[in-house]
Amino acid sequence: MPATLTTPPAEPISMPAHVMACPQCGLHVDLPALGTREEAFCPRCDEHLVSIPRSPVDGPLAFAWTSLILLLLACSFPLLAIDVQGNQTQISLLQNAETIYRRDFALLANVLLLCVLLLPSLFLLAIIYLFSGIKFVHRLPGMRPLATLAARVQPWMMVDVFLLGAIVSMIKMASLAQVGFGLSFWALLGFSLALTRTGSLIEPHWLHYRINLLHGTDPTQRQTGPTHGCHTCGFLSPASDERCRYCHATLYARHPRSLQKTAALLLAAIVLYLPANLYPIMLTESLGRTTPSTIVQGIFLMWQKGSYPIALIIFVASVFIPIAKMIALGLLCLAAALPRQVHPLHLTRLYRIIDFIGRWSMVDVFVVIILVTLVRMGSLMSVHPGVAALSFCGMVLTSMLSAMSFDVRLLWDVQQPASTGHKYD
Repeated sequence: MPATLTTPPAEPISMPAHVMACPQCGLHVDLPALGTREEAFCPRCDEHLVSIPRSPVDGPLAFAWTSLILLLLACSFPLLAIDVQGNQTQISLLQNAETIYRRDFALLANVLLLCVLLLPSLFLLAIIYLFSGIKFVHRLPGMRPLATLAARVQPWMMVDVFLLGAIVSMIKMASLAQVGFGLSFWALLGFSLALTRTGSLIEPHWLHYRINLLHGTDPTQRQTGPTHGCHTCGFLSPASDERCRYCHATLYARHPRSLQKTAALLLAAIVLYLPANLYPIMLTESLGRTTPSTIVQGIFLMWQKGSYPIALIIFVASVFIPIAKMIALGLLCLAAALPRQVHPLHLTRLYRIIDFIGRWSMVDVFVVIILVTLVRMGSLMSVHPGVAALSFCGMVLTSMLSAMSFDVRLLWDVQQPASTGHKYD
């Protein structure tokens, strides 16, 4: 089936006509020849398939280098500062992780380091390595698996979520102390914007195409006989192959035991969400008195203080999104297992929403991490992480893994097993 194509004025062709497997519905789509500033969408589920940016090589390289420089600056200066009755405290990104480690909350420290520093750094270094090879037309070792790794790392980068957590933390403390942003905060803000732009310029399908050209293979050549579409790069390989010929990812018609994995991880998230709400997520010590605070109590406290936007942000991120995501994933599992009257396009759009919003629930975890590091003034005022912080962090991670384990193509198999007359991958 021909793809839906938006075409501005004619440009030199950057990718020849070929067949691509849609990663969302599994349809084999006949893509026309694509030039710069052209993009193609799946005609059945409206999934974005591929686009050719104006500067497909120089753009990602420039923003990746800019992101790395800003990250180094963000690690070199204070992030936040607080002044309580003359007692001043400044923190940096690395101090956040170190302080949480000393409090015996290694999981939270690992999440901070991985999602805010290590994984973004790995992603940027991979992009610089890959696009440098493409720019200078030089085949570098390990390009295919590294391109796959870069795509899988992207959903776990949470610099923007951490920044929102920093803003929420500062507003929470504004009524109790003088607070301010350090130079690192502004560098981190620039890093977040540059990192987001870098990711938006990466087209996995086009990237694997260029890498394979460097290796002397053309993945756009039409295959004969039964084929499977690779869920990683989108190119077609013979159904008899165990691995994709073009990115070396494991090939399968559908994710093995997708529904079982999704349901098991969803159940784990539900179990973790209960103690996350029943136990304190944060303990505040002031003048020798310790006050525990659950997620809901924190929302009510911010509302009573008149910080309505912050209360709303915490409610949406910590209560509404997790519950809505769990309910939606449960409904998707049922829809994939049993025929329903709901059109699969609507269910696919629902999946895209929950897959996008899931990581924003980590805001409350980052707020706890920042406040624990920032407010360290002995008996005058100190903040300690509660056991619910671990449960809530585990809930966010397992719910994200649950969404990633769900194979959206199952919705189309059950709802429209043969409605289009086209072959499924």
